[in-house]
Amino acid sequence: MTIDQFALYFLAVFIATLTPGPAIMLGITNSIRHGVRASVIGAFGCVTGTGLMGLLSALGLGALIMTSGTLFMIIHYVGAAYLIWLGIKFWRESRLPAVENAITNSPKRTPGALRLYVQGFIVSASNPKAIAFFTALFPLFIDHDAPLASQFAIMDTTFVVMSFSSIVGYSMFAARSRKFLTGNGKKWFQRISGSIFVSFGIGLAASAR
Repeated sequence: MTIDQFALYFLAVFIATLTPGPAIMLGITNSIRHGVRASVIGAFGCVTGTGLMGLLSALGLGALIMTSGTLFMIIHYVGAAYLIWLGIKFWRESRLPAVENAITNSPKRTPGALRLYVQGFIVSASNPKAIAFFTALFPLFIDHDAPLASQFAIMDTTFVVMSFSSIVGYSMFAARSRKFLTGNGKKWFQRISGSIFVSFGIGLAASAR
């Protein structure tokens, strides 16, 4: 990969990772509800899933999954169902009196690190569009006269680092507004977050292959 190719790849990845999606929305939600630390742990889970999708694409399994209609649809609907489930969960929590403590700094109500990590991993890894994206993106910037493994490693690592930075950046910005979300503000944040996740899930389920 030449410097010019990497610069173009960097620009494409910058735009892609800066565009809000389920991973960024999860980071914002975790930041508002549980703090930046929880958001960072979830972000590690998200980029682990993203990096795995990049690795599968580099190994050629991405193309295999894309050509296997049954496997693709299973991953497709599992991812959609999980996003919808998260949205419904946030909505249900907004109707409970205990939600006041769930968005504060109370350590008793903050999910464990493993749960946050797994939640982030599932959000990213269950989205088959990531495989489609990598399968289409990587070949555009490959130098066929250079070793392929190192190029794939550079591209995948770059995407993971920039994705993590984007999620954490959004999360830190969101954390600044935590003190403004009091009373009904917390309830409506829960409902808006839930609605966005449900819309992501419905959009994923309804999207064409």
